[in-house]
Amino acid sequence: MRALRLALALVSPALTGGAMLAAQTVERTDVPDRGMIRFTFDPRIMTWNSEFTDAGRLGLGRGLTGDTVGSAYIPSVARLEQDVRLASGVAGFVASLGQGRLSVREERRTYPITAELGLTDRLSVSVMVPIVRAATRTAMKLSPQGSNLGLNPRLTDINAPARYQTFFTQFDAALAQLDQNIANGMYGCMPSQPCVARDSSAYWHAVRDALDRSVDSLGATFQPFLPRDSSDAGKGILRAVVTIQQDLATLGVGGVFTDTLLLPSDTVDATTLNGVLVSDPVGFGYRDLPFRTNWRINVGDVEVAAKYRFAAGAHYAGAAVALVRLPTGAIDSADDVLRQWIGDHQTDLEGRLVQELTVGPVWLNVALRAGLQRPGTRVRRVAPWYALLVPSAATTALRWDPGDYLGVDVAPLVRLAPQLAAGFTAGYWTKARDHYTFRSSQDSIDLATRLGIPTPASVLDAGTSQRWLRLGFALSYVGKTVEGGFSIEQTVTGAGVVPAATLYRIVFRTSRKLF
Repeated sequence: MRALRLALALVSPALTGGAMLAAQTVERTDVPDRGMIRFTFDPRIMTWNSEFTDAGRLGLGRGLTGDTVGSAYIPSVARLEQDVRLASGVAGFVASLGQGRLSVREERRTYPITAELGLTDRLSVSVMVPIVRAATRTAMKLSPQGSNLGLNPRLTDINAPARYQTFFTQFDAALAQLDQNIANGMYGCMPSQPCVARDSSAYWHAVRDALDRSVDSLGATFQPFLPRDSSDAGKGILRAVVTIQQDLATLGVGGVFTDTLLLPSDTVDATTLNGVLVSDPVGFGYRDLPFRTNWRINVGDVEVAAKYRFAAGAHYAGAAVALVRLPTGAIDSADDVLRQWIGDHQTDLEGRLVQELTVGPVWLNVALRAGLQRPGTRVRRVAPWYALLVPSAATTALRWDPGDYLGVDVAPLVRLAPQLAAGFTAGYWTKARDHYTFRSSQDSIDLATRLGIPTPASVLDAGTSQRWLRLGFALSYVGKTVEGGFSIEQTVTGAGVVPAATLYRIVFRTSRKLF
């Protein structure tokens, strides 16, 4: 997240003195004169529909896009796939909701308002308040072609829970009777000796458990999808159940287990899939319908800074900045399918070194920044970074130690006229990996109980070590009382999980005498 927060490279036009260029594209070295207050309003729009990952550049909608929409990005479907292979005997079963296309476009509009007060001719203090407006635009198409999954009947049939309860009660009773017969020596099974009845019992118990995980429950949640009764896997499951019933009857356990397994008949379309995403516990329990435009607006993390200009020569200038980023930003929710951050809501300590070199009409600015991010807590759905749909039962509060970061911005510009300058920008940024841990061992146990499988908090660490390179160009203008500028930048490469974003920025700045 911090990669994106800092990806908004500072691009500000200004005239810092009669001998200097009327533009610069990273944070400048000058400070307001003593008693002057300088206001800056620099709205930024960042848009992206794909992101750089360690697996290459991937579209945001990849989780529900392709000829076989299924297990690749939905962990519960991946688990279903394994259980169905065992229960149906179809070793090559690949779970599929059909052919899908999910289009996603993220947009983030930030409206930072900065007030900087000159305490002396070299020292200033400032406050920046960001208003953030985030939008997620989506469109979903889902074709039944190639589909072998349908909705869990618990979502469509009010009698389904009772039918499943009867089915597994019968299955359990039959297996219990078989195991008792084996213990009583009914089939001639001797300890430590091969026994067909004992081997059959072990296999049927495994089939029973696989069916239970598939159609009944996964800890505290239920599988939203099941193989359709007309699919190869569905037919395999129904055939396996009948075969087990016949074999049990052959072993003298007949009449106890007679019910068939309820499986869906219909395919899933975009409308029913939308319903699955918001339903809970049969479903994923997200709080809003994802396949539409969602806007969020709130205050981001406020920054308080002090700047000291230690050099101000005709050809070289330098300044040092100490900054504290406060935990004021609204926290994003684990219940949003495609969530965007508003703020990190934790404290950062950042230091900056800004340097300017002027040679004739050419001006070069280099700004370095390094940040220490303080630990905090986060509520997350514990799953790999690539998982798109995760059940609500995976949600838990965690200790979060975000990685520290380092960035550099370089901007060579050329003065085209006394009030106009243009040039290029380049920015590089890198961040160490975040670390997630459970707050207590009991939290780990509770999560494993809800999911039906142990899941380490560290699964969230992957993809949080990030770096990116951004290139762009800028134009700026300075008048007698108002400064302005425009820039466009593009992320050209990245690692970890980094938006392939385009950034548009307009800057307005003016100063007033305060005392």
